Amino acid sequence: MNTTIIRFFLSVVSLCIASQFAHADWPQAAGPTFNYVAPGKAPTQFSGARGTNIRWRTPLPNTGQSTPVVMKDRVFVMCHEPLSNDTEMSSLTVGLCFDANTGKELWRRELPAARKTDLSSLFSDNTAAAAVANDKWVAFINVGGRISVFDHDGNQKWTYAWTPFGRHHSRQHQPFLFNQQLVVVKTVKEGLPISATTKAGSHPLGRDRQYWTHLHAFELATGKTTWVAQTGTGIHAASTFGFYQSKPVIMTGRGGGHKPPEEPFGISRVNAIDGSTDWDAGINGYPSAQNVSWNQKGVYGFVGHDHITLDPETGEQISRSSIIENVTITTGFPNYRTESDQTFPAAKKAITYQTNLVVGDYHYFLSHKPGFIGRIHLKTAAVEYLQVPLQVIRQSKNKRDEFLLNKTIPNDMRNAQGFLATQDKRNAGSGWGHVSATCPTVIGDHIYFTTMVGSVYVLKWNASQLNQEALVSISDLGPAGQTWTLSGLAYSQGRLYARTLKELICIDAR
Repeated sequence: MNTTIIRFFLSVVSLCIASQFAHADWPQAAGPTFNYVAPGKAPTQFSGARGTNIRWRTPLPNTGQSTPVVMKDRVFVMCHEPLSNDTEMSSLTVGLCFDANTGKELWRRELPAARKTDLSSLFSDNTAAAAVANDKWVAFINVGGRISVFDHDGNQKWTYAWTPFGRHHSRQHQPFLFNQQLVVVKTVKEGLPISATTKAGSHPLGRDRQYWTHLHAFELATGKTTWVAQTGTGIHAASTFGFYQSKPVIMTGRGGGHKPPEEPFGISRVNAIDGSTDWDAGINGYPSAQNVSWNQKGVYGFVGHDHITLDPETGEQISRSSIIENVTITTGFPNYRTESDQTFPAAKKAITYQTNLVVGDYHYFLSHKPGFIGRIHLKTAAVEYLQVPLQVIRQSKNKRDEFLLNKTIPNDMRNAQGFLATQDKRNAGSGWGHVSATCPTVIGDHIYFTTMVGSVYVLKWNASQLNQEALVSISDLGPAGQTWTLSGLAYSQGRLYARTLKELICIDAR
């Protein structure tokens, strides 16, 4: 096939993608543009605790972590099965469909799975993957081992089950739809015993390639497997789809804690047409619990306390710079002061996992050290930090807000029916640091960071300085100590959609 034909084919594919989401609202976790960045104007101040700018809120049957997906006046979201008593573990999930205008539940369908997980785990549970929808179908993914596709009325089209390899589990990869293919990450080997779904049962099987996890593409209409990526994807890795010079590619990674078997640790570029590998970049000590953020000029990441840039064409390293030396820090909420040429206190890791996102000339992230939002200027390598309160306590409108700088109120971890839905005490923490957090969302000029306690930091992402002038609001999704979330925000027609352990929420400033 000559170069002209290849370019024509890729241009047709690009047009198909644009057509596919021409009427889409928020069809997958990463939104219509695949990178959590979308044009538009969304509410920048809201409070679930006080009901400010809340259009509707609907109780959910149980805990869950998936980002809401909005398509054609419908919202799709995944929960764990309803509880009748306090429960720590579960495998069964429920896919739900709601009316986007009223919050009324339209239907629900069960998705059983092989693997049980800790409910509401700060390192994900079986509901961590968001649904994926087009104008005909919606795919729900139970990461414990089930994909089920339905039409918008809840009629099942197809289902597929597998047994995951349970050396460890994380929320990282978010499914997406490209060229009518559903791309998920799963184990290649079929027919694993149920014992392999646990850490104790999987360790004796070793690290052989047959137990690696890879990106898989399924034909959305039929469930047929169209390709399996040649290179492995670590279970910690948050892959990112996009177009590099009109070529559809996926940036993916390997590495991280608990000795994941996929090697070499580092970043790869995968051809999204057939799953072949364009390049593998081995990076010593690469922690893949981050979004593989990239644009036409670079592939960006964090290694130790350094920020690295790779050439998106070849995978070769272009630059490496410190994110803790010679930085600018703004602290002292609410009476802020800014100091330059500072040394930022080194935490155990560089960032709170998965909270990094590239927008414009900036790479944003939540520091692993609680309470500090950071950004790197991609052209100058200048690093800035802004300290924010960890939580805001809002009660009646007659009472002043109370801001907590160094601690958060332990969460009750109870669902809408009042049942405890977790077992790990760490799940009631602040949501900074050692947690598989949610990726921020950018709508127009604003970036939204959501933390596990329901705090939402809204900033002007293109502000000339990352200081108090950039901080638009510290909003919330509900009362302090009673609001838990590891879900991203969705956007559609001027509204934001969020979900917590207890409820689904529509935020609308109009």
